[in-house]
Amino acid sequence: MSAYPIDIVVLWVDGDDPAWRAERAKYRPELGTDNNDARYREWGVFQYWFRRIEAYAPWVRTVHLVTWGHLPPWLNTDHPKLHIVNHKDFIPAEYLPTFSSNAIELNIHRIPGLAEHFLYFNDDMYLNSPTVPEDFFVDGLPVDTAVLHNVTISDTVSFMPYLALNNLGIINENFTKRDVLMGDKKKWFSPKYGKLALHNLYLLPGRNFPGFRNFHACAPFLKSTLEEVWAKYPAILDATCRNRFRSRADVNQYLFRYWQLAKGTFAPGKPRFAYVTLGEDDMSTIENALNDKGCIEVCVNDDPSGLDFEQAQQQLCDIFRCQHPQPCTFEK
Repeated sequence: MSAYPIDIVVLWVDGDDPAWRAERAKYRPELGTDNNDARYREWGVFQYWFRRIEAYAPWVRTVHLVTWGHLPPWLNTDHPKLHIVNHKDFIPAEYLPTFSSNAIELNIHRIPGLAEHFLYFNDDMYLNSPTVPEDFFVDGLPVDTAVLHNVTISDTVSFMPYLALNNLGIINENFTKRDVLMGDKKKWFSPKYGKLALHNLYLLPGRNFPGFRNFHACAPFLKSTLEEVWAKYPAILDATCRNRFRSRADVNQYLFRYWQLAKGTFAPGKPRFAYVTLGEDDMSTIENALNDKGCIEVCVNDDPSGLDFEQAQQQLCDIFRCQHPQPCTFEK
């Protein structure tokens, strides 16, 4: 058990819900926004996310399930560790309705009762082996792998690099890269990073941060970090929250992670994550990743490109069912 409560926040949407689809259809996405159906696609495997939380992180205090209003039919809504959070419960009314994960993420610190220490999950990020609180927080600090990375935009379709550059503008306005890295060498050149630490060495010259390596894993946050950034940049965050769909002009929750890294509010940790993509990786690769107990977490990303959804869905369900066949207490 941790010396302090640790919560989980997870976002879930049922893109097949007729009422949700009708509300989304009332609003016209602007140029440069992301409204691909794959962003809202429901794979029918969310119960396995809960089974893995129960099996691998029994020390978590509360799971805050953030939803537009719909719920999985199998969910045990009376579970003592479950807090169902409607968008209306924490997102300011002027931002609603929203179909942007960026707007939702920027406001999660407003969730009633949220602990200072929490893990932010997407519903495609699965715990993969038994964990302890120290995998995510050490001495009250989020565990992270601080590795620099060059952000580049290589085509006109890419979306996330634009957000990363927007985030970096705020970071570089407040922090000088060399001062941060040289002032906290033990964290930025930790042996826990292995060869990844070399990136920090050859990207050390220059004043500005060129970018940060993202690991597509759950993010350990301090709620006070989100409050601090909101207090300093309310207009920028407000502008993102007013976009009903994800926009290239947005910032996103990675801004909070980058802020923690630049400020030194983190403890160095070894990356133990895997990332696979439906539609790109074959199912044997995905199954092997989900069977690799050397990883504490696996992200099973949904690729917007063409795939046989029904076939892939059945295969993914079969993999999860084989690994975790028994319902957990979060299910009816």
